[in-house]
Amino acid sequence: MRKVLLHKAQSPREAREFDIRFWKRSGAQARFAAAWIMVIDSFKVRGKRGNQSRLRRSVQNIKYL
Repeated sequence: MRKVLLHKAQSPREAREFDIRFWKRSGAQARFAAAWIMVIDSFKVRGKRGNQSRLRRSVQNIKYL
């Protein structure tokens, strides 16, 4: 079952403060999951399939400093 949290803000500042508190409470895993859902949604909006979202193939290696 999916939980939904609703908050009616009286001002843009109050809305922003609520958002900051919400995402801090959510933790890294929830933030990553929400970001990934937005990535998939952006592909769907552009008419692409979600399984086409891949890392760029032009990167050959990563060097740690």
